[in-house]
Order: sequence, then C-alpha cells, then structure tokens
Amino acid sequence: MNRLKTLFVLSSILIVTCSCQQQSVGHQKEKVNTHQDMILRDIKKGAFIVSFSNMLNSGSEFAVYQEGGAIQDQITLKDHTDLNSSASNQDYTFFASNRSNDHMKINNKTGKLDKINEKSLSKTTEDEGAIFINTSGNYVLHDINIGNTGDGLHGELVYWNSKMKNKKHLIISGEIVSAQIVGQKIYAITNKNDHMSIVLINSKTNKPEIKKRIPNEKIYFLNKKDGFQVLDEQTFMLAVNDQVEQNQKSKILLIDQETLKTKREIKMEKGFFPTKLKRIKDEVVAVSSNGKVTVFDHLFHKKRSFNVFTGNDDYSLEDVKINDHNIYALTKRFKRDKQKLIGNIISYNLKSGKKEKTTPLKANQDWDFARFELLPNK
Repeated sequence: MNRLKTLFVLSSILIVTCSCQQQSVGHQKEKVNTHQDMILRDIKKGAFIVSFSNMLNSGSEFAVYQEGGAIQDQITLKDHTDLNSSASNQDYTFFASNRSNDHMKINNKTGKLDKINEKSLSKTTEDEGAIFINTSGNYVLHDINIGNTGDGLHGELVYWNSKMKNKKHLIISGEIVSAQIVGQKIYAITNKNDHMSIVLINSKTNKPEIKKRIPNEKIYFLNKKDGFQVLDEQTFMLAVNDQVEQNQKSKILLIDQETLKTKREIKMEKGFFPTKLKRIKDEVVAVSSNGKVTVFDHLFHKKRSFNVFTGNDDYSLEDVKINDHNIYALTKRFKRDKQKLIGNIISYNLKSGKKEKTTPLKANQDWDFARFELLPNK
C-alpha cells in the first residue's frame, strides 16, 4: 500500500513538473513574439542584417548573419508586409513597408527591434506605406505615399534626427521617391503624372523654397531611391531610366545644388539600367538592375565594368550594397531548397571585380522579398 502511495506521489510530481515546463516554454515563446521584448541577440558579432517579407500576406523574418553564413539570431513575426526599402546609420537599421505605415527600426548595438507607425497629416489616407526610407547626414527620411487627392498625386515627407523631440512632416505635390539632406537643406525628388521635379526644403522652417522641373522627356524616371546621390559640394547625380517606351538609353543627370538646374546628361550603354549610384573617393560606382556594374571617374569617363549577377532561373537579384572596398549582392531563390537555403550574399572586390566570399542565407519559410544592410562592424 505504501509502495502504491509513493508511486502515486511521484507520478503526480512528474505530471506537475512537465505541466509547469510546458507553461514556461509557452510563456517564453509568447514573450519573444511581442514587440516589447524583441531582440536580435549578439548583433555586434554579425556582418549582415536581412529582412524577409511577402508582397501581400502579412509576416516577416529578421536575421543576423555572420560572413560565413552562421545565423547569429533570427526572429519571425506575424506582422509587416512588403518591406521593400532599407537604410542604416551607425546606430540603427531601418526597414520600410511599401504597403503599410508599419516600419521596423533595429538598434545596431543592442539588437532591439522597435515598430515605427507613422500617422499621416492627410485625412485622405490611412495606411499607404512608404516608397523609400533613407539616411542622410545625421537624419532619417522617408515618405508616406498619400496618393491621389482632389489635386492630384501628393506625398508626405517625414524626417528627424536624434536631437529633435518630434519628427517633422511636410505634404508636397507629387509622389516623393527619394531625398537627401545637405546641411539644413533637404532635396526631394518627386513624380507627378509624366513629370519629375526636384524640391528644395528648408528643414528649419519645414517649408519648400524652390522647385525645378527635371528634363525627363516624359519617359525617364528614377527606379530606386539610391539612384539619387550627392556627387560633390555643387552637384547631385540622378539615375533615370526609360519606364514608358523602354527602348531609350538610360541616363545619369547632373543637377546643380544651388539652382537645381540640370547641367549635364550622361547616356549609358545600351542594356545598362542604373538603379544605384555611389561616390567613393574619385570614382562613381553605378549598378544596373540586371547586375552589371560600371565604375566611372569623377568626370564620368568609364574606367572598368564587371557583373555581380548574370541571370539565373532559380535566383533573382534582390539588393546590392556598396562600401569603400566591396560590393555585396543579395540573390534570392524563388523557393528554398531542402537545406532551407533561400539565397546568398556574394561579395566582390570593387577594384578587380573578382568574387571574394559567399554568405549562404537560410530562412524559416519561403518569402517574396529580401533586403539587407551591412552592420557597422562590417
């Protein structure tokens, strides 16, 4: 009888212990999936931070990878859609949604994830998303795509820095597709109907001061926000592609910072569609949407070219980043393989164009989009 009692007591303790462990594990999972305690741990040991998302279905994944492909940490969320633009500075990495005003900010030192939700000044829009997010100087800038109003297309510029108590908002005519800040002046590129313009905004007064039409022949437009960059103290460079007839050579336009007038047009070779520009010392690096790279001198004489992607039935070129020594291309599989491989980040030497390293990317599921940023320790 005593033996039976002892067996009963031990069984009861075992059941209670298992139950408590299950509750503890369940509670831990629930805690991890709340934005109040979202952390990508040991982010300082990583080289890349990658976001995965879908075009229509809600859900996202954020992962920190070491250069060899080891996953430092990884978080899957039920929210966020179409994270189609990214930017970073020393302190934070940002991923912006093209379909909602819910964006993500990640602390590059602690790995903490914080949701950014912007409320528009416009009464005609609720959740239109952002076309771009950018870091320029010590500012972060992005748009809210208000869309069509009674007076045509409008966009809302949102910008801030660490010293500002509140973010500034400004609604301007046209779709805002990119912006840079120089000193206290913001320069925004806008599209409206078949025209492009550059708008100078005074960040102190939060008011537009000058607006100039860009000679785009009603067919040339900026593909991505990184096609608008500072060339030197007097000049911007703007990459435009024929998005209407799709048979004209692409161009890089040089725009005077003071007058906002286009002072030179450089035609690209046929089949080169620049979407990303970057000035590095005395050179300009231009990346085409098809993976071709051309390096110019500061006067736009071609020096060399190479490819970071040559086309593949299983992969698409998703994103490209550039630092002073290397260019990094993220290629994504349309479907993961049996080892959960969803893509690669491949680095190339900027001087020689030679492939250097491949970082394999594994993910928890298939995704439509992948975007990445280089972490500051990279």
